[in-house]
Amino acid sequence: MSVPDTATVLARAFHNDAMFTYIEPDEQRRAKVLPWFFGAAARLGAKYGRIDVDPGRAAAIWLPPGKTDLGPRALVGSGFAAAPLRLGIGGFRRFGSITSAFDAAKVTVIAPPFWHLFILGVEPSEQGCGHGGRVIAPVLAQADRDGHRCYLETTEESNLAFYRRRGFEVSSDHAPAGLPAFWTMTRQPG
Repeated sequence: MSVPDTATVLARAFHNDAMFTYIEPDEQRRAKVLPWFFGAAARLGAKYGRIDVDPGRAAAIWLPPGKTDLGPRALVGSGFAAAPLRLGIGGFRRFGSITSAFDAAKVTVIAPPFWHLFILGVEPSEQGCGHGGRVIAPVLAQADRDGHRCYLETTEESNLAFYRRRGFEVSSDHAPAGLPAFWTMTRQPG
């Protein structure tokens, strides 16, 4: 699946996600900006990590051990430098607030090396059909073989059961003032 196709599936998957409704409350504007955002995320994953897809149905973007804290150069190279223009100043500030909260939470629950499930999204009409589990299974198997832990954040409580079935456990939960609630989850190898 190409970067644009991956971006389209992920944009639809995350359209009503708490993180993105917080970043861009206007539904029509959100529908326009999310394909750009997930295109940049897919380019980042393709260059520095791994993307697994079920074409037209689901996509997972992983950052591998040793590349889970990418610097400004990686973000600029993938297209995230345009975030202030694409998201607008308010949206960019909200994006910075939530991602800063994620980063602060991450360092309290896991230390490198680990696989970071950066993004997992399933086409809304295909959710519950096993596509999400299939696209993350290859990295989970690799992490088991290599003895690496896995990590993720989610702003959707309904996702917790899905990840628990795949060996993740809640490591922390957060309800920061003015931000969406979120959970961090880790998975031990084996």
